[in-house]
Amino acid sequence: MFKARYLWVGVVLVIISSMTILYMLYYGVCSMSSYHPSFWNDGYAPTTVQWNNNCYNYGNNKRTDTFAQPGKASGKTLTWQNMNCRDVRNAAVADGVDVIPPWGVCLGKQDKLALFVDPGNDYHWYRLDSSGMWTHKPGHAQATNLDNSNNPITNPKTADRGGYTEFCGYHCSCSDSEEGKGHENIN
Repeated sequence: MFKARYLWVGVVLVIISSMTILYMLYYGVCSMSSYHPSFWNDGYAPTTVQWNNNCYNYGNNKRTDTFAQPGKASGKTLTWQNMNCRDVRNAAVADGVDVIPPWGVCLGKQDKLALFVDPGNDYHWYRLDSSGMWTHKPGHAQATNLDNSNNPITNPKTADRGGYTEFCGYHCSCSDSEEGKGHENIN
């Protein structure tokens, strides 16, 4: 009887270990981002990290210096006509950013992202940092942990987001412990 239980536990551990290895091979080793705005907030000159990286870069913790756009790395182009939840979400998924259900959690220390749109105009990404607070980087502006009313962001759905009125869902992104070195394929 004892041997049978031990064998069953061993099989479960082998399956879990195998799943972990497959996950790591597919995603790499992810780390949740910490809030270190100084990396992203280096000034407004056209040659700076701040000027050349936006909310999509910041959310994915990946410096590209291309003002990355969802879908651009995978050959999909967003236009003003398709600034809606479905199209922006599908473009990000094409880049490798995973969609999760509202109650879901990100596996393997991935960053949880929240996507909002200002329909017909723009999109905006928020990132849940390791502190449990949400942060974001509005366009060329500085990365911040404050909403449009200067309140700390505990929940992006209840934060003052300005014109970004439509909540599009949560996503997961494989990040890195080093700022700007996220693993997703964005451009």
